[in-house]
Amino acid sequence: MELARAGKIGNGRLKNGDAATSFGYGFTTIQDPVWTLSQVLMATGGRFVCGRTEAGFRRVCTDTRNLEPGDLFLALTGDKFNGHDFVAEAMRKGAAGLVVSQKPEKEMSVPVILVDDTLTALGDLAAYRRSVMSDLQVLAITGSSGKTTVKEMTAFLLAKEYNVLKTEGNFNNLIGMPLSLLPVGYHHDFAVMEMGMNRPGEIARLTEIAAPDIACITNVQDAHLAGLQDVNGVARAKGELFAGIKAWGTLVVNIDDSRVRALAKRCRQKKITFGKSPKAEVRATRVVSLGERGMSFTLQIGQKSSRVRIKSLGAHNVINSLAAAAMGHAAGLKFTDIVKGLEGFAPFEKRMQVEKLVGGIKLVNDCYNANPSSMLAALETMQHMDHKHKKIVILGDMLELGQHSDAAHGYIGATVGKLKFDYLLTVGAYAEQVVAGALKMGMSPKKAMVFADKKEITAWLTKMIEKDELSEGDWVLVKGSRGMKMETITQGMLAE
Repeated sequence: MELARAGKIGNGRLKNGDAATSFGYGFTTIQDPVWTLSQVLMATGGRFVCGRTEAGFRRVCTDTRNLEPGDLFLALTGDKFNGHDFVAEAMRKGAAGLVVSQKPEKEMSVPVILVDDTLTALGDLAAYRRSVMSDLQVLAITGSSGKTTVKEMTAFLLAKEYNVLKTEGNFNNLIGMPLSLLPVGYHHDFAVMEMGMNRPGEIARLTEIAAPDIACITNVQDAHLAGLQDVNGVARAKGELFAGIKAWGTLVVNIDDSRVRALAKRCRQKKITFGKSPKAEVRATRVVSLGERGMSFTLQIGQKSSRVRIKSLGAHNVINSLAAAAMGHAAGLKFTDIVKGLEGFAPFEKRMQVEKLVGGIKLVNDCYNANPSSMLAALETMQHMDHKHKKIVILGDMLELGQHSDAAHGYIGATVGKLKFDYLLTVGAYAEQVVAGALKMGMSPKKAMVFADKKEITAWLTKMIEKDELSEGDWVLVKGSRGMKMETITQGMLAE
């Protein structure tokens, strides 16, 4: 049985610029509806409870705030919410059907599909949608750090020649990734899916849903330790991607990471390696920091090489570029297109993004997320900036580190002290541990400070600027985990 779809054009793919009728959350088709009732029942294994049997649905929607007439409302449940509480609202807004795990108390005029678990049903719907896209290539990316940047870079490279679907933002968990994959249509050539997790089994489920053709593990580091105990637990969880990929798939392997190498060694699939090692198929040599202008390096893929300048800051983004280049290479992109794509890619919001403050002060917004490895990378990047001017580091908590939190924050503080930054401003539950680490390395108590909240930090920075203690050419780094919302500091300073 096939999804309602557009008639194929030429080789079955619409190229960039071709016309198509679009509606809803990314679906593109000529024929409405996209989903039939029988397809939903087949995908989910659910039980039809009541309603019209001839019904069809435009989109799958899990949030009534975004629901449009004709959508199929799927009622997710969690620790702090229950989508079934919003069924009445979904009906008022024109839902054409319901997928629920709690049978409605009264008869409904629209089709109601009863399932054991709505989160599982969401993934099953996305898996079904992907399964009927026989021409689609799915590229999956996971890792402790860099995965969002690699996903964005890879999608950017492919989008120059092809129609690409990608996960938006950090929609990479058991809810976000299926929602990102559901809009896939016959006009898409590639889907680039980011996979995140904080406990064992999640990557395995995401891999089952997306059925990737090409898979990359960027690295294995200390992240999400609260649910995985230690870095070996992280490796096992990330390795679920390689373990679950189809036999004819391709693994993109960070040859510089011993744990990633070990995970790949267990697999028989084709492998493309990337890294600084001379043994890597996709590698970088002659790496040079250009300060705030980015990085320069020689990209080599097999026997081909070219000098490349990327706009992204830091040596870690050279490695991210190699991962994206390897993904593009695995997908069949030409070497020249990979080079042009890397040079054209611009850093996206909250990822080592340089903002100009009043008076010519440069603020590096790296508030997207944080773990020990990404913190170190950001600090090292800042250290390579202009040595003639002051450098201030503003750090929030690194979350989900469990029993390792105290030691990890102390180590980051010690690194700040060792690198001799001019000021350290901290906020959060582990701010004192960060400052203590810096003080142990000889940083002055007058320059390593704990603040009660982010507003106090903004006020301190503003005062320093007014007193000319901060001036043109000075640098400010702002970084912390997503839950810390450190961007409120950058927003406050930009408003000032």
